[in-house]
Amino acid sequence: MNLSESLKSAKEISFWLHHKVGEIDIPNRKREVAAVSLFQQALDITDAIVLLLESSLPGPALALVRPMHEGYVRAVWLLNHASDDSVDKFICGKCPNFKTLLEEIGDAPETGGYWIKAMTEMNLKDFHGLTHGGMEHVVRRMVDDSIEPNYTESELFNVVKARNQYCINIVVYLLTLIENESGLEELNQKRREWQNAL
Repeated sequence: MNLSESLKSAKEISFWLHHKVGEIDIPNRKREVAAVSLFQQALDITDAIVLLLESSLPGPALALVRPMHEGYVRAVWLLNHASDDSVDKFICGKCPNFKTLLEEIGDAPETGGYWIKAMTEMNLKDFHGLTHGGMEHVVRRMVDDSIEPNYTESELFNVVKARNQYCINIVVYLLTLIENESGLEELNQKRREWQNAL
């Protein structure tokens, strides 16, 4: 699968996900409303990554990977790990630092913590540099006799794959929240269909 095919699959995934969770009813409680708001923001970022890559703007697309990751992590923490007091503080603008969030989420595979920990350990330093104009962009723009974007297709393909995984993870949380078993079963079937894009 090349980058163009990967972007086509990403759009198919987004279309399906938005159709499944775009109009869901969630419990009207602070915890759920805050978490779903962050999941929605992360999904918006996943769509923006695709739009930017389709527009030949790989640098800005890569700059969005960190906010996608951190929004996802905060949403998971709020939904399943934050104390009621921490939820109240978060809504008032006080969020624990990222390291504390990771500690509170833990690394159990069944909670999704293992995946979060692995993605963080493998990528957070690069995510930071890509978001804040670090050497990660400079080295990808220094070409022999010019300065221009020179991101490899394989790394952009991997960004799309990671983006797709965040999409799938988010929709699992949302379908679980609304107890939509048939949606989760359908998602499992779709995962097999999209396996090359994940």
